[in-house]
Amino acid sequence: MGVRVKIRITHENKSIITSALVNSGFESNEPDICIPLGLAKRLKLWPSTVIESINALTAGGEVALHLLGKVKLQLLANSEVKEDIECNALLNTQIDEVLLSDYVIDELGIVVISFRRGLWRHKSDPPSTIRQSAPPEYW
Repeated sequence: MGVRVKIRITHENKSIITSALVNSGFESNEPDICIPLGLAKRLKLWPSTVIESINALTAGGEVALHLLGKVKLQLLANSEVKEDIECNALLNTQIDEVLLSDYVIDELGIVVISFRRGLWRHKSDPPSTIRQSAPPEYW
């Protein structure tokens, strides 16, 4: 099943609420998220006049990721903003949903209880709080 959380991504005057996959295998040294092409277009991040690309090794093989710039990212729980950070938006044309890196997972305070059952809590939640995974949203 996996763990998915509700997030709000904001770039300039565009803001979109969607779900994101908590992907512990997406290791990063910076606060990075990967977004699919459809979402990048909706946020007016693509097409971009400035393109910086990096090659990344993923579970599906090597892919080119395009750095689109900084975005504001908020973790939502029952419409409450639990955390608010700035992160790098990377375009990955091979995915269809938002992926959160290990760095961003930690910055947002997401504590996974069970990946298989899709259960999580926020670091500020009491230990008895168990949140259900958000449904996937594909772009």
